[in-house]
Amino acid sequence: MKPTLLIHHSANRGRLHPPTSLPGLVHCLEHGARVVEVDISPTADGDFALLHGPMLERETNGAGPILEKTTAQLSDLRYVWQGAVTDVPIGFLDQALDLIRDHPQPFELQLDLKPYGPLMGRTLDRFLDRLQPVKDKVRVTCPADWMVRALHAADPDLPFGFDPLLYLSLQSPHGNERDEPPFRMGAYGYLDDHPLGTYRWGSPADYLAARAEALWVQCPPGAIWYINAWLLARALDEGFDWIADLHSRGAEVDAWTLDPDRPDKIALAQRMIEHRIDRITTNDAPTLAQALGGEIVY
Repeated sequence: MKPTLLIHHSANRGRLHPPTSLPGLVHCLEHGARVVEVDISPTADGDFALLHGPMLERETNGAGPILEKTTAQLSDLRYVWQGAVTDVPIGFLDQALDLIRDHPQPFELQLDLKPYGPLMGRTLDRFLDRLQPVKDKVRVTCPADWMVRALHAADPDLPFGFDPLLYLSLQSPHGNERDEPPFRMGAYGYLDDHPLGTYRWGSPADYLAARAEALWVQCPPGAIWYINAWLLARALDEGFDWIADLHSRGAEVDAWTLDPDRPDKIALAQRMIEHRIDRITTNDAPTLAQALGGEIVY
């Protein structure tokens, strides 16, 4: 059994720099990280900013949708981190790719593409052209299956991943209204807009197996699946091992996002490893690796 790989979430190793920022990525590279995830959001002029989005207020000293701003407009902004405006300018895709181009160690930059704008035509072509010189060092992930299919159709050799969070999810413990799907609480207690979740027609395990099958056909083969760790755990509690199901189909699985700040998160990470999870996304890979022990790579 190969060791579980820890992913440095949003280039946020040790929480020393703003998430997804270039200084955060540099810090991860300097400390020998194997896989680093950053968010990329499309801009008005076909570029990609290192931001989670969709609104600038969440992460920067700007305002409004990222998709309505050009690269020049975003370049004047700074990240907001821990409640204060920093001196760190917003980063962009090309800058991140330049950092990894000549990095000598085995490395993967996970570009988590946010579905806030269409990826088609010239924008898609330019995006793929930018990735070509470092294609062996990147993986593009996205919760939008239509964007994943477009990427795979345009470049079947591009490493990619899929997160089904727009289709099957858990209610937030804070009970906030959602601004993205799924919007409906289904009959089995999952957020699920699919007809399979409308009525109770079988056991929870039957329902989850059917939903996993439906989701599988939405994504091209070859993807790594990125799934909320708490969702994976609840499925296990209800008799459905989604990790084993995806393994039987030849797919790897990542569980996100587990940090070592609470005992229950560490216990959940241990449970994921017991069920042969391939990857775990975390904000503090060194501390989580120490807490877990065993065969861990980060």
